[in-house]
Amino acid sequence: MNLGERIKSLRKEKGLTQAELADKSGLSIRTMQRIENREVNPSAYSLKMLSKALEVDLEDLNSQNKKPSHFNLLSKSLMTTLISFLGNFSAKKTIGFTLMPIIAFMLYFWLPAKSTLVYSSEDQYSVATINCGTETVCDIEVTRKDMDGEILWQNTFGGTSYDRAGEVVSTEDGGCLVVGSTSSFGNGNYDVLLLKIDSKGELVWQKTYGGFFNEYGKNISRLPDHKGYVIEGTQQTCGTPNVSDDCKDYVWVFEVDKNGELKG
Repeated sequence: MNLGERIKSLRKEKGLTQAELADKSGLSIRTMQRIENREVNPSAYSLKMLSKALEVDLEDLNSQNKKPSHFNLLSKSLMTTLISFLGNFSAKKTIGFTLMPIIAFMLYFWLPAKSTLVYSSEDQYSVATINCGTETVCDIEVTRKDMDGEILWQNTFGGTSYDRAGEVVSTEDGGCLVVGSTSSFGNGNYDVLLLKIDSKGELVWQKTYGGFFNEYGKNISRLPDHKGYVIEGTQQTCGTPNVSDDCKDYVWVFEVDKNGELKG
């Protein structure tokens, strides 16, 4: 059983939904889904929080998953045999040197590549909608924590009207991208908002997407080629010049590059 399946099994044994476990461990529901679906390797911070929530030692379980496979053991056995084979020709160095390129070529294609787990800092970031105590104001709060769950910084972003948080994803430079919705900036009532924040919590740039009616940003994920991001949300169309009862919301999915520029 892989780590994602193990977490899912333990969650169900405790009668928890993904949302309940996410809330209990302090992770996002999107992160929980990705871990259980084996789309990402959980970071050390995620494992620590999940182990507390599920009352098990997931760090040890993760270490067990890294044991050598039968193929790796077979490959090591092959290498030992080949090295021994070369040793039999120690008295005939010419033959040994002739065989070396051939052996190296065989090992290159036979031995599996070294497995490396890439831990994302995504779980260190969280977003929330705050300051909605009045009818006209909401802000986006972004928090970054260290691997022990201690807050490194917590900053607020937004304008003079409604700004709502959607989801956050880490970037290669150690910062993050936050998608959400805004009526403080942009072209219309609500527009999709994208914030680029550096590792120290400073705003690098912000972009809005949408027209006159309401567009909401909800989710963001990396493209498979790591050259941009997919933003998911909703887009509104209306049969009148203004928002009215005949307006309808549709799923809106689009791609942006690393600088937030629309692709395609």
